[in-house]
Amino acid sequence: MMAGDLTASVGARVEEIMAAARQAAEALQREVDEASARRATEVRLDAERDAQRIRAEAESAAARHLEEARRQVQTFADARVRRISEITDALVAAAESIPGRLEEAADVRRQIDELIVALGAAAEQAAREAGRPAIRLPGIADPPPTEGDG
Repeated sequence: MMAGDLTASVGARVEEIMAAARQAAEALQREVDEASARRATEVRLDAERDAQRIRAEAESAAARHLEEARRQVQTFADARVRRISEITDALVAAAESIPGRLEEAADVRRQIDELIVALGAAAEQAAREAGRPAIRLPGIADPPPTEGDG
């Protein structure tokens, strides 16, 4: 074999090796690209699942919080309604007792008037018996005597 043939043969072999290396590099690049795409898809799907789980947990927590707030508002409203009902019942009972109290007050006033009349009659009787003028007792409508009235 001659030197030129050897160089051509070595050159051809180098070309074959380089072509095979390029093909292997391209195949490896495709494999890396495909693996990267698969991994990116897996990561994206995992992230979407995590986001969905987090969203579901947040919605569940918000629903629990809302239910607790509703329960507290309902408890407060029930207590207010109960208190208003108690106050209303007390007011109704007090209003119902007013006519009876007014009758009692009228009876007391009548009794006081009768007592004043009886005291006046007793004072007149005592004055007659003592021989002096009768003492005039004030009526209910009369103002009380002041210290200067003597």
